[in-house]
Amino acid sequence: MHSDATELLARIARGLSRHALALSERLTEQMLQIEPELRGDSRVESLLRASVTGNVVIALHIYELGLDIDELEAPTEALEYARRMAQRGTSITALLRAYRIGQRLFNDHMLGELTAATDDVALITSAVAEMTDRSFAYIDRVSQQVVTAYQDERDRWLQNQMAVRTARVRSILSGQHVDPIDSERALGYRLDRTHLGMVVWSDAGADQLRAAKQVAMTIADQLSCQGPPLLIPADESTLWAWLPQPELDLDPAAVRTPEATWVAVGRPATGLEGFRLTHRQATQAQVVALSAPAPQRAPICCSAQIGPIALMCSDLTATRAWISEILGALARDDDAAAQLRETARVFLETNGSFQTTAERLVLHRNTVQYRIRKAEAVLGHSLRERRLDVEVALLACRWLGSTVLQSVG
Repeated sequence: MHSDATELLARIARGLSRHALALSERLTEQMLQIEPELRGDSRVESLLRASVTGNVVIALHIYELGLDIDELEAPTEALEYARRMAQRGTSITALLRAYRIGQRLFNDHMLGELTAATDDVALITSAVAEMTDRSFAYIDRVSQQVVTAYQDERDRWLQNQMAVRTARVRSILSGQHVDPIDSERALGYRLDRTHLGMVVWSDAGADQLRAAKQVAMTIADQLSCQGPPLLIPADESTLWAWLPQPELDLDPAAVRTPEATWVAVGRPATGLEGFRLTHRQATQAQVVALSAPAPQRAPICCSAQIGPIALMCSDLTATRAWISEILGALARDDDAAAQLRETARVFLETNGSFQTTAERLVLHRNTVQYRIRKAEAVLGHSLRERRLDVEVALLACRWLGSTVLQSVG
């Protein structure tokens, strides 16, 4: 290390130390102008000033006293500022950029002092090289510590915030009296509008909640919701979601979900009671979905589609016996019976229209007519006879699969 350059840097740092506060103030103002994301209320900006001052003082001592950078710790004020930025959701990118900006501004100031102190080009070049190396080493060490403090605080803050939000949501769902305005403030979500409740759960990989969250966000985007959804973890693999003001109706066929990830959906409902109702409907739809074996489970189960099936899930043994009584051999768990059941179900859903059934199932009209005749032959009567029972039984077979079907062989 060049002794003359080291001595020159020490002499300049010694002189600047007497005005460290003024220098820090000047650097802080420049940083706030360059990086608007660092701006905030007076308390936040005071913390930034304290952080800058702490870093400036240490940086000057590095040159003046020859401190070992590998032994240095970030100023307490810098770590506290990082924690506050984590709580406010300021991006880590902005925080790191602040350190790069601060380093450049500080080095620019030092360079001005160097050129004012001597006209020896070789000495200035050597001092600048030493200054650059040491300032980079310091910023690299401190920024790592600051990032760790930021990430730890962000994790802790989000966990605490989520715990508060989860507790508030559970209070609302339990029917307890809550202050809507206070609840909206705690949740960051308005309750006086239309909500679409969903339950999303996943068995996919280690980060199941991440997969569930991605599905919920995708559906919210497809429905052109007016604002971000409220997402509350129910457990490590299940997410409760409320989508605000969906402008479009959900088309299950248009939603693609990852493997081993499922969605249960309520109906749109308004206000605080609607918040509870649409969630209750979504959980009922989830009960239906979970009653079917995972390989046969539909990716999306909508409350509007399942009718009374949720009530039948409370006693699946009785449901299986009733379906067998209504459908007979049509309830067999094989491909041929499944084909007939689906054709008959759509036929009844379309009010007995062969043409519409053919269009829905992408079949020829004659094929539909053949299957309906065969289904009626298996039943031993027309589909219109005991139509309500037959329709409910077919619907149950569709959603509950082999759980309620007659095993073959």
